[in-house]
Amino acid sequence: MENKLFVRFMIFSALGLTVWLFLPFLKSFFIAFLLAIVISPLYHYVEVKIYRYERFKKMASLIAAGIVTLSLSLLLFVPIAMFLFYLFDQPSNVMVIIRALGDKIDTLSSYLPTFLGWLKEPLENLILLGKAHKDEIISTLAAWLGSGVQTFMAMLIEMAMIVVFFFFLTWYGRSLKLFLLPIIPLSRTLKRGFFTDMMTTTAVVFYTLGGVMIAQGVAFGIFIAFFEGYNPFLLGFMTGISAIIPVVGTALVWIPVALHEYFEGNMMNALLITVYSWAMLAFFIDNIVKLVILNFVNRKLSDGKSRINEFMIFFAIVGGLATFGFWGFIIGPAIVAFTLTTLRMLRKTNRKFYP
Repeated sequence: MENKLFVRFMIFSALGLTVWLFLPFLKSFFIAFLLAIVISPLYHYVEVKIYRYERFKKMASLIAAGIVTLSLSLLLFVPIAMFLFYLFDQPSNVMVIIRALGDKIDTLSSYLPTFLGWLKEPLENLILLGKAHKDEIISTLAAWLGSGVQTFMAMLIEMAMIVVFFFFLTWYGRSLKLFLLPIIPLSRTLKRGFFTDMMTTTAVVFYTLGGVMIAQGVAFGIFIAFFEGYNPFLLGFMTGISAIIPVVGTALVWIPVALHEYFEGNMMNALLITVYSWAMLAFFIDNIVKLVILNFVNRKLSDGKSRINEFMIFFAIVGGLATFGFWGFIIGPAIVAFTLTTLRMLRKTNRKFYP
């Protein structure tokens, strides 16, 4: 009895000290772990292809891990690099846009249509109030911008750590699995089913969200290319990123674009952008295409046996973003997937006690 208590004390002490030691990197490690789980089928596919070549057999796992990690790095950093390039390529244009926006705000009430004439006086009062507190507003925006830049730099460092952890978890994934699985006090069947369900559920959510992001980004990028004065690559990228934000989503991109066209006097362009964006992005892709992608991925990965409810995905993303920030769109659904998989496992193990 004393030996068992001592062993348990040593186990919990070792785990606690390890968590304490790597506490600053736990979030990055956990995200890399989830990505390694989700992308493991692709890694094994690449590894099998490389293993066919005699000269690369001994290094097949290393080469496959390197290829998958390089692909992930390009997926993470290339869009950000393109965004920064287009944003800072011509700083003078950015200043011109900012000044033009300030001029538009001063005369905003004159752009109101006739049926919104009752808003003219309150809007003018609001603009005057903003001018009276101009310095406070500028200082607040400057602080917000500085905080945003700091957060962005921290995110870049975090992404670099995620890539490093992802490489080693992918490369040594099989060894870690063989080392850790015997420690878990469950039958082999339960362990295999648990990890299969966990990987499948997480992968279904991840690939569905990724497919929706790509579909919305491409749809808006191609559409906006027919209008002069816009960068389709930049706006498509921003649309894809904003697609993961619950409630508002892609409206963060297409509403400002439609308002810009309206303020420029292009009423028809503003109407076309609004109607297309709502119909294509907010309705068709976000409802119909998402279901198609979800069914396709679910069928390919799990033969339709495991499915996570869309409302559960929605609230998981909301909670994940609120708790963990940007990466919450991965962590939130993963936690929900872990919980549902655990409940499924308990249901299977205790089924014999129910009629």
